[in-house]
Amino acid sequence: MEQTQTFDFGSYAAFKETVGDLTDSLGQLREYAASLNLDNTARSIGDIIDKAAGEHFEVAIVGEFKRGKSTLINAILGQEVLPADVLPATATLNRVTYSKEPYVEVEYKDGSSERVDIDRLADYVTKLSYDSEKKAETVKEATVYYDTDFCKNNVDIIDTPGLNDDEQMTNVTMSILPEIDAAVFVISANSPFSQFEKEFLENKMLTSDLGRIIFAVNCFGTFSKEDEDRIVETVERRICSYVMDKAKKVMGESSKEFGVYKRKIGKPKVIGVYAKKALMAKEAGDMQMLEESNFPRFESVLETMLTKERGSITLQILANKIISSGSEIINSIVIHENALVMETDEFMEKYQLAIEEIEGIRTKKREEFVRINNAANKVFEQLQPILDDYWVKIEDTAMQVIDEYQMSGEDLKREKLKIVYEKLTQRIKENIENKAQLICEQIQNDINVGLSEEAVRLQSFQDEFFESLNRIQELFSVPRQYSRNGGTVDSIIGSVIGTGGIGGLFIGFREAGVKGALLGGLTGLTTWLATSFLLVTTMVGGVFLSPAGLCIMALAGFAGTFTGKFAVDKFLVQERIDKFKANVKASVSKQFHEMKINSDFTESVRKQVYNSFAGLKSQIEEETEIILKDTQKTLDDLNEVKQQKKTMSDNEKIRLQNIAESVGSMLAETYNLHKTLTEILSDEE
Repeated sequence: MEQTQTFDFGSYAAFKETVGDLTDSLGQLREYAASLNLDNTARSIGDIIDKAAGEHFEVAIVGEFKRGKSTLINAILGQEVLPADVLPATATLNRVTYSKEPYVEVEYKDGSSERVDIDRLADYVTKLSYDSEKKAETVKEATVYYDTDFCKNNVDIIDTPGLNDDEQMTNVTMSILPEIDAAVFVISANSPFSQFEKEFLENKMLTSDLGRIIFAVNCFGTFSKEDEDRIVETVERRICSYVMDKAKKVMGESSKEFGVYKRKIGKPKVIGVYAKKALMAKEAGDMQMLEESNFPRFESVLETMLTKERGSITLQILANKIISSGSEIINSIVIHENALVMETDEFMEKYQLAIEEIEGIRTKKREEFVRINNAANKVFEQLQPILDDYWVKIEDTAMQVIDEYQMSGEDLKREKLKIVYEKLTQRIKENIENKAQLICEQIQNDINVGLSEEAVRLQSFQDEFFESLNRIQELFSVPRQYSRNGGTVDSIIGSVIGTGGIGGLFIGFREAGVKGALLGGLTGLTTWLATSFLLVTTMVGGVFLSPAGLCIMALAGFAGTFTGKFAVDKFLVQERIDKFKANVKASVSKQFHEMKINSDFTESVRKQVYNSFAGLKSQIEEETEIILKDTQKTLDDLNEVKQQKKTMSDNEKIRLQNIAESVGSMLAETYNLHKTLTEILSDEE
């Protein structure tokens, strides 16, 4: 890896090259670690390399049906790969990934799969015919393998069903959003922000999502430049308003977190595009038409979002591993060479001190784990008022919907009562889901704040950990002969050993919030939140149903009773409406009571809190023990050698010096990259 002064990975090619350089360095470090019998370090490096090899970006294209999602994807790919039509077309998840040979792999809901010709894709994933729609109902996901330049960049594009096509398809789209890296939310320039889009952004989008969504206002080119600018400005203003209102509700307007969020929110990425024109331009090779579609700007923003913003975390993980593993290798070499030239008595004295230092680190770590447990207890205690009020607030929300639902005497007629039930239960369902979503995010925010505070506090332990490693190294003083280039390795050791854990121990905690925090989900915690808060798992008749689902069942079950009960007009209209609503309230209240009994909401949250903090402990345990075990093994091996009175050959000395010098150069460049990445990630926080 040649040393450079600046780093540019804002393009797919540059990002891919940087990943390649870092993994090459890690591969070299793995060989060095294996040659020094640092088995834990070598194995850990291998795990990181394997993970990097499988890394790819996933971009979901989302929005209401008939906003031009499939056309926009085809424009990205530069050719008509996915079916698009004037009618709602996409009925399944369609993933486009790279392959020299074009074909489709259809995965069915029953677990089976089938490989089909790409020309038959529409028969499996669309609603363009009765047969294809029925077939699509059995399909879980269709992966389109295609030779496109875009997907060569390790980017998968996911075409999703329209969010407002039907409820089942909306749920399909929502289910994959926690797993993706970025989303393109497609909005029609002709009718920006329908009521559904407004409610979706207000209720389903997390406040942390804004930086990883591009809002593509489609069908530009049919407006004047002045109107286009006005539409984009209006969309930006509305999104900012929705997000800020949501942040106030989740974080609390007077909270420190909201203050920080307000300062750093920035502008949403809103870009007007003409997707169909861009596709035509790419197919015809017409660069002027392509510029007129404004698509190159959209593609540039998407590229930067993935490689520089999302990709920086991947690069930081690789850089951190080089720094920590390289530092461990140099430490091992320093200890190894110096121990062999020491007198046996001197070595034994320092060996014992080093072992005591390692045990001291482990004792300190156990003490920190107690503090982490205490922090988890504190977070759970702070959540208790929210948990105590959860069912009360959900039920109050339902009761408010019933109270405010507008009815007339005509609605109480037998032939209309069914429609009234359907509308009322749908309104209840929507409102209690939105309320549960908000409470979910408030809980999530409190847990994340607690975890973040604990990660910051643990920086002192991290510093102590590397100071202890320094003390072990100082027991076996650093020889100047390692630094044939004027002391580079000496200075690198000083800079990276003291800071080698920057992010190294806790980067996993941060990474966990990146890929899953999009549009209603966070990996780990929110995967559960999505199922336990929004879809409380109460078992009824062998089927898991949400609070809303149970409510609908309850109301539907009483429909006949209510209809018959109020068939005789013996009350005044308002009295009859009040009586009707009172009975609805009673049935809903009873259902909520049963749900509360059958679903231990508080216990589920408690488990998630402690699992989250346990994950932090696990990360620390894994990262520190890799180093401690290999350090102790080096010392034990040297102890055995000293007892046998062996010496180091000149060839072995040269080999170790060459390794140290090579690793030192690697660390110098990687540390510069690390600083650049830290600045980028700090700007995004």
